[in-house]
Amino acid sequence: MARLRTRRVTSFEDLVRHFDALAPSYAEAHGHAERLLSYRLGMIRRLLAGAPRGTLLEIGCGTATHLLALADAFERAIGTDLSPAMVEAARARVDATRPGSGISIRVDPAEELATVPDASVDAVICVGALEHMPDKERVVRQVRRVLVPDGRFVCLTPNGGYLWYRHLAPVLGRDVRHLSTDRFLTPAELDSLLRAGGMTVLARHFWTFVPGGDLPAATKPILAALDWCGRRMRWGYLRGGIAVAASPRASR
Repeated sequence: MARLRTRRVTSFEDLVRHFDALAPSYAEAHGHAERLLSYRLGMIRRLLAGAPRGTLLEIGCGTATHLLALADAFERAIGTDLSPAMVEAARARVDATRPGSGISIRVDPAEELATVPDASVDAVICVGALEHMPDKERVVRQVRRVLVPDGRFVCLTPNGGYLWYRHLAPVLGRDVRHLSTDRFLTPAELDSLLRAGGMTVLARHFWTFVPGGDLPAATKPILAALDWCGRRMRWGYLRGGIAVAASPRASR
C-alpha cells in the first residue's frame, strides 16, 4: 500500500479532477466492503427512524452505494455530487441494478444544490463526504433550505478528535488528509456547525471507523483494538467516526 500523501488543492476544479480520477475504480478502502456497508446502513437507518419517507437526498453521493441501498424506504431518491465522473458511474449502477426506478443522479455541488427546490426533501444523508467539502457552513445552510420542517439530516464523518488524527499520526509524521482542503470536525465543532446553520441536533454518537486504507499495516490492528476499548468505555477519543442526526429548527 502506497503511503498517503496529502494532495494540494487550490481550486474547485482541482477538487473535481481528484474525484473524477477516482470514479472508475472507486471502492471501499478501509476493510471488508459488504460488512462495513451493512454497518453504516444500520446506523443510518436508526438515525432516520421517525423521519418522513417522501424524498431522500444524498449529497456527495459518489457512486450511490448508500442511496441505492436506502431508496426502497422512500417514495423518491436523488443523489448529487460535484464530480461528473462519479455521477456517470452512479447512473450506470442505477441503470444496471435498478432500471426504471426513477432514482435521479445529478451533478450539483452540496454547497449549491441548485437542482433541489426549497423544502422539497424529507431526509438528507451525507456519508464520508462532509470532510471533503470546503465550505461546510454553506453546505449546512443548503441542507436546511431543501429540508421540510420536520425533515432529517444524517451525517457520518471522521472524528477530528480521534487519537490517530490528533496525536499518533502527527508524532509518526503521517499525513491523514487526502486533500489539503479536507477538515475533520470534532464533535463540538460539528454541533456548532449544525447549530450555526439553523439545525437542531437530535442525536450524536461515535462509530467504528478505522481508516485502514490510509494506515501503516501494523497500525490498523492496534487502532481496531483501541476502538474496541473505546466502545466499552464510551470514550470518543478512541473512536474514528461521528454519526449525527439533525433537523431544521421549529422556527424555520
